[in-house]
Amino acid sequence: MPPGDLNPRSLLFTLYGDYVLPLDQEEVRVGALVRLAAELGVSSPALRSALSRMGREGWLAARRNDGSPRYRLTARGHSLIEEGTARIYGRHRAGWDGRWVLVSYSLPEQRRGQRDRLREGLSFLGFGSLGNGIFVSPHDLRREVRQLIERHDVEQDVTVHHGTLDWPADPAQVVARAWDLTSLERPYRAFLLRIREELAEAEALDDRQSFRRRFLLTHDFRRFPFSDPDLPDALLPPDWVGTTVRGAFLEYNRKLRRRAERFYLAIARTDTIVDNGDRLMDGNSAAALPRVGTGEAN
Repeated sequence: MPPGDLNPRSLLFTLYGDYVLPLDQEEVRVGALVRLAAELGVSSPALRSALSRMGREGWLAARRNDGSPRYRLTARGHSLIEEGTARIYGRHRAGWDGRWVLVSYSLPEQRRGQRDRLREGLSFLGFGSLGNGIFVSPHDLRREVRQLIERHDVEQDVTVHHGTLDWPADPAQVVARAWDLTSLERPYRAFLLRIREELAEAEALDDRQSFRRRFLLTHDFRRFPFSDPDLPDALLPPDWVGTTVRGAFLEYNRKLRRRAERFYLAIARTDTIVDNGDRLMDGNSAAALPRVGTGEAN
């Protein structure tokens, strides 16, 4: 993905998930966010607009310190980031005891907003749809489902079952109905080809290059965990390419992480990058700023 194709909102979620939270930073200055976004081809106006929108939506909260705005995650934003990080970096759930979690709901058309948010939340957790308001997962996600239905105030409209299925008796039939794994094959293989080529160059990258490369790597990979349900080994096709892709992603991410974090911290901790009353700074003006953390290979 070229840097210019990044969505500012998605950029911020990735930035907070990959850097701000893991590095124990409670809040980040707008000036630092603008500089980091410029490194990735996102303009200052676009980033500021996304910050304002995410604040209104309850994902971020702003605080001014000596006139310089700082943004931190709200409890809601923190929860979303933790869920997303678990999906992207969590361990593959290989085992299965033969039981399923079934979730069914019945919400009328006038409550379509709640229905859509519930459906999106179930898909985010990796559930597949069997149609007619019935979702299924081979993983015991009852706690997560409970949190989801409480969050959207639909406790009286949802039924949850955990156990075996009498029919279809063949689990492969359930998988075929609930998930389209074949649609993932081509993008998975294209991603794997690119990653294998770039892995060979990883050790030669400096801090700035590592930050850009790791950011785009995570941003590009993150679409897979939200379309791949992470099925247990017993339910996967033989030689499932998703397993290989995940291993290559984690290896490449590990090689880049130390240098990428060093570049991020050099900007996030630099007090000289200020906004001067929300002065705009676009991608071109970023080139005039001092280059931070380059020239170190490890």
